[in-house]
Amino acid sequence: MSAGLILAQRYRIEEEIGQGGMGSVYRAVDTQTEQFVAVKQLKPELTQNFPDVVERFIREGEALRRLNHPNIVKILDSVEQENTHWLIMEYVGGGSLRDLMDETPQLAVDRVLEIALDLSDALTRAHRLNIIHRDIKPANVLLATDGTPRLTDFGVAHFEDRTRVTSTGMVVGTFAYLSPEACRGEDLDPRTDIWSFGVMLYEMLAGKNPFERDSTAALLTAIVMEEPQPLVELRPDIPPALTALVHAMLVKERDKRIQSIRQVGAALEEILSKGHEATFTAHTSTLPVGQVVIDDSETVLAQTPDTPYQVT
Repeated sequence: MSAGLILAQRYRIEEEIGQGGMGSVYRAVDTQTEQFVAVKQLKPELTQNFPDVVERFIREGEALRRLNHPNIVKILDSVEQENTHWLIMEYVGGGSLRDLMDETPQLAVDRVLEIALDLSDALTRAHRLNIIHRDIKPANVLLATDGTPRLTDFGVAHFEDRTRVTSTGMVVGTFAYLSPEACRGEDLDPRTDIWSFGVMLYEMLAGKNPFERDSTAALLTAIVMEEPQPLVELRPDIPPALTALVHAMLVKERDKRIQSIRQVGAALEEILSKGHEATFTAHTSTLPVGQVVIDDSETVLAQTPDTPYQVT
């Protein structure tokens, strides 16, 4: 795409700044306001090979318009020009969470909690509107210049009250963050976002993906069949309640996983406020260190040698 191209007689393309799931992303200038904007171009080859891709691209714009949340990238405009579709979005200039994690593989606990709490609030809004992101990963979390996170790339978002946006058997979402149910090709619900969010939290704390493998086949097998290394072995400094919460988000059977992103947010608030003293007092558990289950009342249970606690 040539620098200097003008879209809708308003948006002047400057340079490519990234690749999203469905197209290239450019930095541009809104000539009416002289402010930077981000412009996503739908890949032309996708419109030729996949007839439903334009509808999915338009749905991304619909999703962002409906969400209207401070921790979700805002949609400003949409443009169709010369048989090409574009989304005009808020420009977020602080890089991505992926960039931050590459620079600092194990983030400070307080920073992780601040980012996670903002994102859980954003996802609570999305899930309330029956929108599932389905591609939560560090590259899809942008950072403002003040460090505030913004969730982006709803291009594979799924509206629960509509037809599935993918063809039968087509896997959408980045492999390393796929939930077990997504790997199996099952219908998805908001708990798939909880899993992906849990993988991202684990990686932010541990400095590595919990299911990192040498091949895609081995990775998918690990997601479905294998347990991650206990987080406490990699980050013994983090609050026990946070360890339990992350593992509760990574329970493979979704009916036994922590059930709502609102529960995740409430637990994060408690941990951010109380740190190592964070407790959730439903009843105590006698589980070994690092083991996590969820009982019939959807209470997440865990225990350390000194401090029994529960995340509800």
